[in-house]
Amino acid sequence: MKARFKQFVAMVTVLVLVLSFLPPALADSGNGMTNATLLTPGEAVEFTTGTDPVNTYWFKMERETSAMTHMEVTFESSKLANISVYPSADMAAKDETFDRYRASATKEEEEQTAKIEFPFAWEGPYYIKVEYMPMDLGEEIPGEEIPGDVLPVDGEEPTDPGMPDLASDIKLVVNPVKLPVKYEQVGGDMCAVESIVQPAPERDSMLKLIRRVQSEVLGTSQKGRDLSALYYRASPYIVKAITFDGEKRKAALTDLKTLRPLLTALVDKKAYTLKTQDAAAINRLHALVDASVPTALQGEIGEIATALEMDSLAGTPVTDLFGKVGMTIQTDGSDAPRYIVKYKSSPNTSIGKMNAMSDVSAERIAIGKPSDYFALVDVEEASTKMQAQAKSTLESDRNVEYIEPVQTYQSFATDVSLDYQWAINQKSVLEPFANAGIGLDKYEALNLPKRSIKVAVLDTGVDHRLLDLKGKVDVANAKNFVDPNGEGDAIDDHGHGTHVAGVIGATRDNGVSMRGIVPNVSILPVKVLDAGGSGDTDQIALGIKYAVDAGAKVINMSLGGNESRTLGYMLKYAYDRGVVIVAATGNDAQSRVSYPASSKYTISVGATNAFGIVSDYSNYGIGVDVVAPGSKVASLVPDGNVVYMDGTSMATPHVAATVALLKSYHPDLSVEDVRTLLQRTADPIAFSGGDAPYDPRMSDGFEYVLEELGMTLPAYYNPVSGFGKANVYRAESMLKLNASGANAQDNSTTFKAKVTSGTTVRVYKGEKLIGRGTSKQTMAAFSIQPQKAGAVLRVVYTNGKYETSERVVVKAGARPGQPTVNTLRSGAKSVTGRGEAGMRVVVRNSNYQLLGRGTVLPNGTFSVKTRALKKGETINVHIEDLKGRPGKMSKTTVR
Repeated sequence: MKARFKQFVAMVTVLVLVLSFLPPALADSGNGMTNATLLTPGEAVEFTTGTDPVNTYWFKMERETSAMTHMEVTFESSKLANISVYPSADMAAKDETFDRYRASATKEEEEQTAKIEFPFAWEGPYYIKVEYMPMDLGEEIPGEEIPGDVLPVDGEEPTDPGMPDLASDIKLVVNPVKLPVKYEQVGGDMCAVESIVQPAPERDSMLKLIRRVQSEVLGTSQKGRDLSALYYRASPYIVKAITFDGEKRKAALTDLKTLRPLLTALVDKKAYTLKTQDAAAINRLHALVDASVPTALQGEIGEIATALEMDSLAGTPVTDLFGKVGMTIQTDGSDAPRYIVKYKSSPNTSIGKMNAMSDVSAERIAIGKPSDYFALVDVEEASTKMQAQAKSTLESDRNVEYIEPVQTYQSFATDVSLDYQWAINQKSVLEPFANAGIGLDKYEALNLPKRSIKVAVLDTGVDHRLLDLKGKVDVANAKNFVDPNGEGDAIDDHGHGTHVAGVIGATRDNGVSMRGIVPNVSILPVKVLDAGGSGDTDQIALGIKYAVDAGAKVINMSLGGNESRTLGYMLKYAYDRGVVIVAATGNDAQSRVSYPASSKYTISVGATNAFGIVSDYSNYGIGVDVVAPGSKVASLVPDGNVVYMDGTSMATPHVAATVALLKSYHPDLSVEDVRTLLQRTADPIAFSGGDAPYDPRMSDGFEYVLEELGMTLPAYYNPVSGFGKANVYRAESMLKLNASGANAQDNSTTFKAKVTSGTTVRVYKGEKLIGRGTSKQTMAAFSIQPQKAGAVLRVVYTNGKYETSERVVVKAGARPGQPTVNTLRSGAKSVTGRGEAGMRVVVRNSNYQLLGRGTVLPNGTFSVKTRALKKGETINVHIEDLKGRPGKMSKTTVR
């Protein structure tokens, strides 16, 4: 049996058995930290433990300042012992660390060496705790027999079989190493449990369920986190008891299957009352654990059993069970919805009526403007009849503007790791296609002043304790709306929010791990999603208002769900105040843009990969504004590692950061200014060529939908990639060069655009250059090859270190107008005047006989050679476009 299998077996027993946790009576609680031994890299520390019930040894390690990313901790023990590595003294004192930084080692039966790869992601020093709890004299491991005749080793005295040596020999060594960025190892134990006698789908779903209990139930409170610590102290002994005993292992897994409905109710936050079979399964598991662990842990587990009243578990609601040991478990009670109600005027009377109903509660919630009236009505505890009555009362209330059920929204998952950040580093080891990123390298070469800006991350929280986020997070104003009272810190208990925040603003060039995009950002964490990555309408609505009122100029929303009027109201609240909300389109590979990305008040973002094309999973359809790097994005997670994640959730912070850079330097940009700028300057990336020149995602009735909606979009808009990939350098250059009014028509050979004087303007049809010129007095006008209406041209503006481009659709030109003819003098041999640039000029006499032809120059002037003009004769001049359509004649008499 391998170590990962052993960890799984322990997890499925301890997490189910110990449903809550009392503070360990014998745990070290940080005692001895002040005398921790400083470790030297590469030098092993070897010692023999004591034989007290609990033997604890503390070590510390200073942070490396080299190019190394991690310290590799190697731990050996002759007898079963535990090791934990902590990011800081404070966390060590609380026995608080991440699961992957706890392990055990032994040389008994099957040798097991512990190796922990701990990132240099915190300021340090880092603390290491070694804990050894010997099995008592004469204590027998379940399923293991002590030999009756122990033969002496040569030169040693015979050992009394009843008095085994209880001490353990320890060896500990740390070495700095540089590790590559990898995908987060979520579910890494799955491949190690194939030998369990269960169908694979059931086994894997059970493992996922247990992990959810650990993160979403236990990981949300200090009591629960204490339980996780107890799990790691007890698990090696339970593993030892059941790993080599197939019958006990099968019995434990059978009990776990019995408890599946209980575990499911816990993670789904549903009410549940323990049944007789649940109680029996818990008691059997308790007996197994109690017989497996040392006396030091038996006392702690016994206290839990006493508090839980193990003999009378049946019939106990799960909330009461946790309450007996001081833990609060949130449940929704039933499947009945909660409602958000918007009132037209003061709702005091209506709220009073709601609260007068049995088991119905209603309260004001502070979203919208001060003059807005919102309430949250909770009917979850009411009877079915009362629920219907409450809803009917609301629907008939003339003061109610609208009612909607609360919905759930989901999250979509020189720095030493810069080599792996392909989106901002063209020289990444991933070898991205040219221009696959967001143009950050060219933007930074502009050396613009670095101005501060606040960006709110509405997500699962942000772990500000990481060194790369130190000083970048507005901890004082962080808010947690997952908590029913909006209290508590906004520390990330999932990982999604920290990953997003790292993309936006991780400290750069500090030699720690990675680099963010915005150097002077202040990240405001607003926790609206729980440990499972889910959040309700009211939480998100409150989060939007809070972020706006707290001064955020940009809001990142890497989450989505169904449309909500309440959220729409709050999105408009932000929009009206100039706050740019950037939202993810979703990861379902469906022709449906998730909400709030589909709202007209947000900027929606799809995902691309290192090949510079749209990722397969990215949602698409009308409403996609731009796309950005979202596949294999390297960023931080709370345990200090830099890991890859995929999703439109990862693309969104690239655009939010782009907007933050633009807004920091151009604070007066409105939401629509930003949207138009991103759309105009986006890199076109619609797939063409190859075996599938027509993207199958384009076949979802795009043109029909446009017709039904009465919408008109540019010929270069693509429902898969929107207007293209966001590019911060091109956007900033467009603002600097102030280009506008680019125009080309099918009946003229002249291209015009307003742009900063001295700017070179080039026009391309595909890859072919069809015209170029230089602006004078902020106007560029020059000849191009004739084009058909609807053709898409690419216009490139270059002026010094600034360069940008946009796409222009050739318009169908109208019939030419009447030319302006300058005064004609007798004897003159030319006719001059002004007309529409790029069109033909035709000059005739009074009998309409042709006197000459010419072309209107790009500056709008013309000069046509003729015979000598005679005094008093009438000259007729008209303009003719490329289609041969004549304009109105201008008649002039020669003086």
